[in-house]
Amino acid sequence: MRVDPITFEVVNNALVGVAEQMAATILRTSYSTVVREMLDYSTAVFDPDGHIIAQSCRIPIHLNSMSRSLRTTLDGIIPIEEWNEGDIIITNDPYLGGQHLPDVQTFMPVYSDGKIVAICGTLDHHLDVGGMRPGSYAGDAVEIFQEGFRIPPIKLFEKGEANERFLAVFDANVRQPDQTGGDLRAQAAALNIGRDGVLELVERYGVATFENCLLDAIDNSETRMRAKIRELPEGDYFGEYQVDDDGVTDERITVKVKLTIKDGGIHLDFTGTDKQRRAPTNATISSCESASYFAILSILDPTIPSNFGLYKPITITAPEGTVVNAQSPAPVVGRNTITHTIVSAIMKALADVVPDRVTAGYYANSNVHILAGDGTGEHAPWILFDIEVGGGGARRTKDGVDCWSQGIHNLANTPIEMIEVMYPLQFTHYEFLPDTGGAGRTRGGLGVRRDIKFLDKSGTLETQFDKFKVEPFGLEGGHPGAVGKLFLNPDSNDPKSLRSKTNNQRLERGDIFSMFTQGGGGYGPPSERNKDAVKRDIIEGKLTAERAKADYNVEISS
Repeated sequence: MRVDPITFEVVNNALVGVAEQMAATILRTSYSTVVREMLDYSTAVFDPDGHIIAQSCRIPIHLNSMSRSLRTTLDGIIPIEEWNEGDIIITNDPYLGGQHLPDVQTFMPVYSDGKIVAICGTLDHHLDVGGMRPGSYAGDAVEIFQEGFRIPPIKLFEKGEANERFLAVFDANVRQPDQTGGDLRAQAAALNIGRDGVLELVERYGVATFENCLLDAIDNSETRMRAKIRELPEGDYFGEYQVDDDGVTDERITVKVKLTIKDGGIHLDFTGTDKQRRAPTNATISSCESASYFAILSILDPTIPSNFGLYKPITITAPEGTVVNAQSPAPVVGRNTITHTIVSAIMKALADVVPDRVTAGYYANSNVHILAGDGTGEHAPWILFDIEVGGGGARRTKDGVDCWSQGIHNLANTPIEMIEVMYPLQFTHYEFLPDTGGAGRTRGGLGVRRDIKFLDKSGTLETQFDKFKVEPFGLEGGHPGAVGKLFLNPDSNDPKSLRSKTNNQRLERGDIFSMFTQGGGGYGPPSERNKDAVKRDIIEGKLTAERAKADYNVEISS
């Protein structure tokens, strides 16, 4: 039985509000900068079958990703009959629905009069979950067992009582148990807030009306999504993009996609994509699904509520054993390199469908870097996990954005002041890089230079960058954006060039780690760019006079 439109809208939006309240709880109670400053977490409300109903506005790569873990759990590992009021289920297993080990998911059932009416969920990227490298990013791992503590679905709380034995094992396997444990408690607190919010709605409208609202929410989003897809021209479209290397070998990785639009649905077929690697540059099917959903949704109606119905018209073929559907025991911590590439490949296909909505190539990777101190000096052992961004791709009528979080990660910028207060680090450069945006009728966005001085006695550096060889692509005659670069002590007499995926680089007091991030691709022929725009870029320091002459045939008299 359908619910009247007013009640439906009130309940539907209230559930999004519940997810946002959960997110606010995590923000206010978490310990690590990864969660508290970068905002690398998501929250959601599900129906009892594990279908997502409402999600907070957080990380696109988490789109519907918790659903697979929850459904896998319900389908046989911990059936719904074995759940109790006050239970919290925890898991991070990439091969049971997760993405990579640092992403720890928790779920709590919501009971009303002895019946489960909903399930609340949270996902946090944890600072460290063990493994062979600080921050659990081992760029040279060849199997998942080297990446950290793997948690199949298990009860973290049972009937409101914490599983202390599990928590003891967990603490013993991570490098920063105080911060990680604090973030885990923040997730538990958020689930309680979510449960209370759902129960307020159930008590106000009754179980039957609430359950019907969930059904109507799914049907409504599916109907609207299919209508939007029917506005697109039917047919088959193709795209592919490459990853520089897998971090262990120098061989490139190719992601291929065939996008078929037909009968109000979109099918993505990744047949032809390269096989999985004995390196962490792999993605599980959950990561592939989330990246695909983001790519499609980003060019359709963003006002459609994000729930299970939104994803039903999108189907995916991802052959097992490829980098987009890796099988155990392949390591997967570097899955973002693949997921960004999935998005870019789909966008290249969509450029033939809706060219007015698709941008040129952006920096196309979550530029992860982890600095860690050994604790041999005056400081205790510490870990900083951070991500740097680059230039956005140019749009048909606008330049690409400069140094702005884009694509599937949408993370916040950790304040320099916060890092310098908490860690023995000092920032010595943070500036736009001129000439990094690809030339075009509209220019690609600029990358940045960011230098960090290491002040502890000794430590290590790990990185997961990409697009140091494969250029961010231009569209419709636009030039590609600049590739990235990494250096150790770049302005010294003995600078060292680093690989994009640097493993266990030793650091000493005074060393400077320098990032030159990727620029965005240009859109349209550079000859069509407005000359005043070129002159403005020169005045603002975004373009040098030399490149203005070479790319746009514009000269500025001194």
